[in-house]
This record gives sequence, C-alpha cells and structure tokens, in this order.
Amino acid sequence: MENCIFCNFITEKQIIHQTPHFKVVFDIDPIQTGHLLIISKDHYESMTELPKPLLHELIELQAKLIAALETSLPIAGVTSASNDKELMDTGTHFHLHLIPRRKNDGFWDKLEIPTEDWDLNNFLKTI
Repeated sequence: MENCIFCNFITEKQIIHQTPHFKVVFDIDPIQTGHLLIISKDHYESMTELPKPLLHELIELQAKLIAALETSLPIAGVTSASNDKELMDTGTHFHLHLIPRRKNDGFWDKLEIPTEDWDLNNFLKTI
C-alpha cells in the first residue's frame, strides 16, 4: 500500500530481527523499554487475513521473542496485543505488540473504556 508506513518507510537499520514473512522493530512510542512490534511484510488489515503458514510463523516468532525478553530483562512477563482494521493507526497494517511487563506495574490500571451490553449469543454460535 502506497501510504502504509510499515510497507514503505521502515528501514533495514530499524529491523532488529526478521523471518520470511515478518519483521521486528522497537516501537517508536514504547509503553515500556523493549516494547516490540512484529509486523507482517505483506499488507494485511487483520490477523484473520493471514494464511495458515504465516499464522504458524507468527506464533513461533512471538514465542521466540517472548522467551528472549523474559530471559534477558528483569521482567515478570510480556503482554501481547494487536489491533486490526479500523483500530490501527492510520498508515499501518497488521502488527503485534510485545510489551515487557513488571508485576504490579499498573498497566491495566489506566485502561478504561465504556463497556457495551452486547448480546453474545451470535458469537457463541459462530465459534
């Protein structure tokens, strides 16, 4: 995509690791030191668009990076988060955040969104 930052403006110097279908960079606005992005090399709007072999590659890469973060930093674990479709920043495509965490770091304390009273019956039938 022409206007996609991830497709056109990540330099080789920014890439700290890559696989055949994903590149890994440090987040430019990190929540915590070591905050990583796993970015698909091809332009996908959602994880649901990834072909199965890429899903396998993604989960293996995610596990490898989490293990590396947990063994090299004094952290309690890693939070993984991804946004898709209309929730992503303008000019990006599918990516996964890996955020190193300390126990009791207050990460969830600042998260407040209005909850909706959605009927989940259709969701349950779908899965």
